[in-house]
Amino acid sequence: MYISLKNQKDSFVNMEKPQCPRCCTPGQRVMQQTVKSLCPNSQINEDDHYFLCLSPDCAVGYFSTKGELIYKDALSVPIWFKEKSPVPICYCQDVTDEEIWKHVAIYGCCDSLEDIQVHTSANTGCQCNVKSPAGR
Repeated sequence: MYISLKNQKDSFVNMEKPQCPRCCTPGQRVMQQTVKSLCPNSQINEDDHYFLCLSPDCAVGYFSTKGELIYKDALSVPIWFKEKSPVPICYCQDVTDEEIWKHVAIYGCCDSLEDIQVHTSANTGCQCNVKSPAGR
């Protein structure tokens, strides 16, 4: 779901300390390329800046400086910290938290980041800017 609030005078976001207009939690700036890639049904304003809402309890995925809201359900992937397990840890390689947990706790084959990369391919991709909601 995409909502535009730009007609409401008090809905504009302060660029110095961007906060989600819905929950007032600080946001993390993301590239427009990221938002366009993960929100194919939303109209992205080319003259705006977008931020990821960092609250795990807020339904907003992205918000803009002009007060536009893109709800997490409008994204083509889940935002890992806003959902329950299993959630993606590595969006490029489609690796979930459960898969990593199995390799560490059940199979006992991983005890370092390098081991996890070898066994799951997590953190070995290069398309984070278009596959991960944080764009990194």
